[in-house]
Amino acid sequence: MNISIRNEIPADYRIVEELTREAFWGNMNHPTCDGEHLLVHKLRNLPSFVPDLDFVAEAEGKIVGHVIYSLAKVITPDGREIEVLNFGPLSVSPGYQRRGVGSALMHRSIEEAAGLGYRAIIFYGHPDYYPRFGFRRAKHYGIVSAGGDSWDSLMAMELYDGALDGITGRYIEDEVYDVDPEEMAEFEKTFPFKEPVKLPPVNLLTDHLPQRAKRAFAEHGIKFVSQLQRFSGAELLKWDGMDEQLLAKINGILSQLGQPGKLLPSSHILQLTELGVRNPICSLIRSKAGISVYRVESEGRKLILKVFESREDAREIENYLTLSKLGVQTLPLLGCTKNAILLPDVEADGEYRLGKESDLSDPKIAGAIAGWYKILHKKGRTYLSGSRVSMYDESDSITLENMRLIAEKTGTGGDMLWQAVAENYGIIRSRIDALPRTLAYNDFYWTNLIVSKDNERAFLFDYNLLGKGTAYGDIRNVTSSLSPEAAKAFLQEYGEDVDEEQKKADAFIAPLVTLVSACECAVFPSWATAALEELKNGDILRHLEEWLGTGGERWDRQEEQGRQEEQSRQERRDSPHGQSAF
Repeated sequence: MNISIRNEIPADYRIVEELTREAFWGNMNHPTCDGEHLLVHKLRNLPSFVPDLDFVAEAEGKIVGHVIYSLAKVITPDGREIEVLNFGPLSVSPGYQRRGVGSALMHRSIEEAAGLGYRAIIFYGHPDYYPRFGFRRAKHYGIVSAGGDSWDSLMAMELYDGALDGITGRYIEDEVYDVDPEEMAEFEKTFPFKEPVKLPPVNLLTDHLPQRAKRAFAEHGIKFVSQLQRFSGAELLKWDGMDEQLLAKINGILSQLGQPGKLLPSSHILQLTELGVRNPICSLIRSKAGISVYRVESEGRKLILKVFESREDAREIENYLTLSKLGVQTLPLLGCTKNAILLPDVEADGEYRLGKESDLSDPKIAGAIAGWYKILHKKGRTYLSGSRVSMYDESDSITLENMRLIAEKTGTGGDMLWQAVAENYGIIRSRIDALPRTLAYNDFYWTNLIVSKDNERAFLFDYNLLGKGTAYGDIRNVTSSLSPEAAKAFLQEYGEDVDEEQKKADAFIAPLVTLVSACECAVFPSWATAALEELKNGDILRHLEEWLGTGGERWDRQEEQGRQEEQSRQERRDSPHGQSAF
């Protein structure tokens, strides 16, 4: 559906008033219209009316939406009056709601308001709808209602950076917004009769909720489902007995009832408002396992927003900050919240591009990748040396509990590997802990690669699995994905001798880490079949034997606790029955 936006003209006036009446009929806790059509009728004749920001939306040959703006003010504690914009009502014909008409009117009017040089927009409205356009709670700026209240439905947006810096006080809109019921009743007589709406009773919602939620709704005077539009999700979460899980359930029921849902704290909309992104247009790129990525356009900028539902996944935010402090090249971090990061859109960049699969076979690009890894590992060793940094470490998954999980899920409980691990776990764990650590990327693939357009520079992004690890394990993770020629170029550029201890340890650890991750999936994934084959054909056991058979007296000194296991292992190795060393 094509939507066109233009300024309202006098010939539209009655059409717009009729549309407004229909749009607000049965809204909130009003079975009819609460006077929004009268408000539009009167505003046009007032000094506060802003004609340049009076827009209608047309689609399919008729007017289907309207928005109107007026002047308002903030009165500061020292008596200054700061002019701002107010808007509303925003009206969309019922048959065209949830089809982009309201969004088109808002995007256009906000853009025009900024272009006209206005400072900010402040208004009362649906606190979980308007944040998608960049509005946030006015109390963030220290702005409250005329009576000093700070409801979430009072929202504000700066139209340029710093527009509301140092401005606090009471928000005052034109008194026309205080609709006289008697005047409204007289105005209503000029329209054809319309039956009042039977508002949806709140029990349609609460019958599906626990008793604690019913009490909370009753305490806040909620009689009709539509009344919830006055409250934000954040406000509901402050009610006794409410939590995010229950709010998610409420959203599901609201959707079934055709009512708008509540925003959860991790919503991408709330992240953008907290980051100060104005008038954004968002599209979802992907959403998987609690991590969502959005493409965002705002005021001519093209951005990427990455949102994390869990605190565990949100470690990527700290990883970005750490790499930036260390001087390891990353995408510029334009902003972050507790749940999200804002990045530039590489596809709109003139200097860099996203990686492609053919890059894995390009020796020049492989050399550029090696340069980035070399810096990462060098800076990482310094960062981790002499300090106890809490970070993700793949080898932490090598536990007896996880080994039992693999044995159970893969049906390999009788494999001699598990007996060997159980008998030698003290030595295994102490050797793992003694391996030299650096920062390890852990997740190399071309989809996480960024390359300069001249192919001279390259670096990785997406740092969810960045953590502590061995340099060899990280290098192996890269070179196993490269073509032989590209892998050779990578190693030549990286230029350090292979640490045999790390190499032997990695041969044992890496497939087990893969199997742990695979066994946590509902269905065993194809990407772990090679590791499973290593288990079944005895390669992992052989790698363990080779690793524990090296190190000599150095390991004897470090692993006093493993002496008895080593002695027992040697005795079995010398046994004439040809059994496994474990």
